[in-house]
Amino acid sequence: MSLDLGKQVGPLPLGAWVAVVGGGLGLAYYAKQHSAPPTVVDDTSGQTGVGDGTVGGWQPTSPAPSTDTTQGAPSTNEAWAVKCINWLIAQGYDASVSDSAMRKYIAGNDPAPSVQEYVLQGLALTHFGSPPNPLPPSYNPAPTIPPPTPPPVTTPPPPPPAPAPPPAPASVRWYTVVKGDNLWNIAKRYYGNGAQYVRIFNANRVGVRRPDGSNGMISNPNLIYPGWRLVIP
Repeated sequence: MSLDLGKQVGPLPLGAWVAVVGGGLGLAYYAKQHSAPPTVVDDTSGQTGVGDGTVGGWQPTSPAPSTDTTQGAPSTNEAWAVKCINWLIAQGYDASVSDSAMRKYIAGNDPAPSVQEYVLQGLALTHFGSPPNPLPPSYNPAPTIPPPTPPPVTTPPPPPPAPAPPPAPASVRWYTVVKGDNLWNIAKRYYGNGAQYVRIFNANRVGVRRPDGSNGMISNPNLIYPGWRLVIP
């Protein structure tokens, strides 16, 4: 079968299509024959990834972890102190004073820091906050102000003692008048002297309140009646 190269195929004659396809295949074959193969470098340096069978002597590796303690939140008090020291130095403060201040702080301020170190500690705490872990007890706590002394309590003087009770009255004697009695005879019987009748009269006369609460009834010392009950003082 013969090809008609002058036959129209698409926008170009068939002969033109054959020339384009054949030229492309020839260029591809030429490039393949003249391309350089990858080289393998022998290991003469002792370094990882050089001459160990990798193409071009290079092997990608993960970057080493960062040892910069100023990046991220520290997990130890020592790392926190280093971060504070570096920041204080960056602010222009003396390196040795900054180092001493922060190391004393995480050690419980023993020995006690100077006034300048106290100031640097305050600046670091204001900027970074407290360290991540509890600190040891401070050996140099801030002075405490004692509470004010309460005023003395004034106690009132004790009340005066109660007055002594009056002496108990002598036992009261009573006598009931019988027929034929008179105050002279009654006084002579009790006192041994009839002239003492005045005592009996005064203790039982009208208007006198007697020990039992009753009133006296004698208005005339020469006139008494049987049945009267007289108090004998």
